[in-house]
Amino acid sequence: MRCRHLTILSSLRRLFRAETGMAAVEFALILPILVTLWIGGVEVTQGLSVDRRLNNLASAIGDLVSRDKALQYSQIEDIFNIDEGALFPFSATGLSMRVTAVNVDANQKALVRWSRARGTTARPDNENLNTLIDVKLRVANTQIIMAEVFYTYTPAVGYVISGDIALSDRVYFTPRRVNYIPLCDNNGANCKS
Repeated sequence: MRCRHLTILSSLRRLFRAETGMAAVEFALILPILVTLWIGGVEVTQGLSVDRRLNNLASAIGDLVSRDKALQYSQIEDIFNIDEGALFPFSATGLSMRVTAVNVDANQKALVRWSRARGTTARPDNENLNTLIDVKLRVANTQIIMAEVFYTYTPAVGYVISGDIALSDRVYFTPRRVNYIPLCDNNGANCKS
């Protein structure tokens, strides 16, 4: 009976040791997957956060421009200076901004009246933007303020999402206090409305 009891105890010990080893092996197999999912979740969350901040920045630029009765070049530059605060805690390196006043004629043709940009090129005068502005927004004999932002997002870790991702956003506003917002040089002359 004693021999049988010792055999059972030693069998139980071996079983316990085998289960402990199996758990360690399972953990070792699952750990890289869990770490990859965690890092990927962080990278995707940060990318979505930057994209949301870009939308807020484009909205703020368009909103600030559409509130004025007239603008000067220096005022547009001041509006563009909200970039670092709007993207905080992310770097504003790789950010480009553009604001464009688009006049819609009697035939609902959308043409650039004036444009200013930082980090990219301004749109040329009289450029046709019918492809960018939906026909429902093109009300005859009105003006549309179009704010655009472009950003190159580089993931912090770059393990799951590798390489740079080009993000952009575009929003539309109508002037609030006047029908057409003129843009003048810093002396208040040479205005385009």
